[in-house]
Amino acid sequence: MSSFHPKEYDLINLYEVTDEQGIALWGGNSQSEAINWYLRGNEAGRILVSAWDSNEEDAYMIGRPIDITDIVTKAMAYGADV
Repeated sequence: MSSFHPKEYDLINLYEVTDEQGIALWGGNSQSEAINWYLRGNEAGRILVSAWDSNEEDAYMIGRPIDITDIVTKAMAYGADV
């Protein structure tokens, strides 16, 4: 079986928490802070993750942000330590 994902992942994951209108409430690289900010709201917003690459001078996003709200809420419902 082949793997599509490399063993080494050198991209930077950035998380953004928005309210129900899509206005950013928080952004950063901490998964736990993203979840805390989501829970502080009324849980009507979203949690997005984007992958960034950088060189010594600039950073740029790879692809588009992915909405991981359903994955996180389902994991919390099943009692996973997210």
